[in-house]
Amino acid sequence: VTTVLNAINKPFLLRWYGVQIYLAMVLDPTIDQKTALAAPYKITEAAQDRGTKTHLIVESYEKTRKALDGLKEDIRPYATAFYDYVEAENMELLEHERTVVSKKYGYAGTLDLLAKNKKTGKIYLIDVKTGKAIYPQAFLQLSAYQQGLKEEGVKVDGLAVLLLKENGKYKFEEGEPALDVFLATKKLWEWQNQSL
Repeated sequence: VTTVLNAINKPFLLRWYGVQIYLAMVLDPTIDQKTALAAPYKITEAAQDRGTKTHLIVESYEKTRKALDGLKEDIRPYATAFYDYVEAENMELLEHERTVVSKKYGYAGTLDLLAKNKKTGKIYLIDVKTGKAIYPQAFLQLSAYQQGLKEEGVKVDGLAVLLLKENGKYKFEEGEPALDVFLATKKLWEWQNQSL
């Protein structure tokens, strides 16, 4: 699923890469081209590491609950945001890191979280993010997972992105299914990668 979404142009990401290269050169005008071009990838690796650690916190929630003591300072705000979300929204975590397959459309992926609001009974399919914002592509990913779950007989009432922020706060945003757009993106990806 995430590979398919690479077919979508992300102009904000290209601009970000350009800015990071520029900033690296401003900080050290003596760096060579190779070093300048590598600057965004160092930041990306750090963000991926942060995302991986945060997903481990989500996965281990049932065992650790609010165990913030052993966490490094860089990851602690994301854990705080997640713990606060679960408590404030009265959520029961049902599953995490589940592999989902759509035999009908021929794709697979791994969802982040299935959770139930204990007050409303509504079951959410949630994508957990640690970036700066919530982007529409996340709902294409969730739509694909929702279809796979539907084929497995699992009903989902809502799609949502949970953005865990570096200030220890969170943003929970619901969105509409867009399976048709995901499938169009899949078709585009297949066209772009005919030689594979």
